[in-house]
Formats: sequence, structure tokens, C-alpha cells
Amino acid sequence: MHFPTIIAASCATLAAATAPASYNNNNNNNNNNNKDQNQLPGNFAVSNFVFGCTAGCNYSFDLAVEGSAENHPAVTKSVKCSGDLEATDYVQCGHVSKTQRLYAYIEKDTNKLKLEYEVSRPKASAVYRYTGEKTVYAATSDQADKQKKNFKVKETAATGVA
Repeated sequence: MHFPTIIAASCATLAAATAPASYNNNNNNNNNNNKDQNQLPGNFAVSNFVFGCTAGCNYSFDLAVEGSAENHPAVTKSVKCSGDLEATDYVQCGHVSKTQRLYAYIEKDTNKLKLEYEVSRPKASAVYRYTGEKTVYAATSDQADKQKKNFKVKETAATGVA
């Protein structure tokens, strides 16, 4: 093997070893007994969920993240998330840390609660994002009895960018 070939092969191996992963769990929060090797490490833990529409539609809840893995530390102390249905993209929840952020919004047309957990790794110049979603019901709707105050949302996708 020639020296340039060895260098190229070594660089390719190093790049592959440090590249952030991208996962997608399409289980839509159903109980799924098959163990996928790309299983995501966590759940969003929602508590004190309130969502209602009177003059406008507003929501408020506490959010934590369960499950720890490399590039996915758990968020054990809940932060407050709140907003209205006018938001069309993620709104940052309360402060977690310098390297961790939680975001949420409810999609107006579908009532899907969309959640995102962002982990920054400044030394590696990498950002990891974990997302999940679940249909929620307003307390003022005819399906209010379907909505629980405390529930979990499975992470369904993850991306990493270096």
C-alpha cells in the first residue's frame, strides 16, 4: 500500500468514527417490542399539561428528558414551556444549561405537540437534536377527556451536525 493511500484510509476511518449519527424511530409512540439497534435513548416527560382555547389558544407545561447516553444527558429538573398556537416553529422553554435547550410548540392544524431537545458539544463543534411529537387535546374541546395531565413522548428522530 502506498503512503497516500494509507493516509486517505486513515482519514476516512477517523471521519466515520466521529461523525454524528442520525436516527429515526417511526413507532409513533406505540408500544413496540422489537429492539431496533438505532433505538433512541430517551423520552420527553411532560407534566402539569394545560391547553385550552377561549379568546385564543394557549398551553403551559413542565418538560424534562429521561434517558442518558453519549451526547444525550438526561434533563432531570423540569423547565416551563408555554405559548400559543400562533407559533409555527419551536419556541424555547425555560433555561436548562449552556449546552442544553428544550423547545416546544403545538401545530395549529393538527394539535400535534412538537418537542425538541438540543445538546451542544462545543469542544467537538457538534449539535445534536432529538425530537418527538404527540397529538394533544384542548381542555375546551369535545375530546378533552382524552388529554392527560402527565404523559411521556417518545423520541422519534435524532440528528447531529459537526
